[in-house]
Amino acid sequence: MADQQTFIRPEDFWRQLGLRAGQTVVHLGCGAGFYLIPAAKIVGRKGKVIGVDVREDMLQEAESRAEREKVADIVQTVRIDLENHDGQSVPRAAADWTLIANILYQADQAKIFAEAARATKPHGTVAVVEWDTASTPLGPPPEHRPTAKEITAAAAAAGLNTAGTFSPSPYHFGLLFKQAP
Repeated sequence: MADQQTFIRPEDFWRQLGLRAGQTVVHLGCGAGFYLIPAAKIVGRKGKVIGVDVREDMLQEAESRAEREKVADIVQTVRIDLENHDGQSVPRAAADWTLIANILYQADQAKIFAEAARATKPHGTVAVVEWDTASTPLGPPPEHRPTAKEITAAAAAAGLNTAGTFSPSPYHFGLLFKQAP
C-alpha cells in the first residue's frame, strides 16, 4: 500500500489548483467521490459539484459519502456513459473546473475530452491526473498508461490548449488545459 504521505490528498490537490468558494466542478469518471467531497467543502453552498460516472454503484457510494459529510446539497451525481451517451450530459459550459482523473488509460480519450471541452466554461480549466508511465506500486500496468504527449494530443483535438502541469503525487502526473481562443 502507498504511504499516505505520498498519495494524492484531494483537499490539498484542489487548493493547489486554486479551487475557490462559489465555483462549479465537474468530475468525469468520479467513481466513489474521492475528489467530489473535498471539492464540495471548498466550493461551499454557493458552489456546485457534479460527479459523472457510468457505474451506478459508484454514484451511490459518492452520494452516501456526500450525505455522511453533510455536503449532499452541493454534490449532484449523473449516470452517463461518456463513451456512448445518447444525448444525456452535463450542461454546456457549466464548469469552472473539469476533472479527469485516472480514467484515460481505459477510455476513449477523444470522447472524454470532447465532453470535458463541452462542459467547461470558456475561461475554465480541465485538469487531468493520470498514472505516471513508469512502473509504480499502484495503478494499471505501465503499458496501458497514456503518456502526457498522447493526452495533450487528444486534448488539442478537442480544442483545448495546454495551460500547465502539476505533480499530484509521485505516482501521477498532472496536466491543465484551457479552451482554445
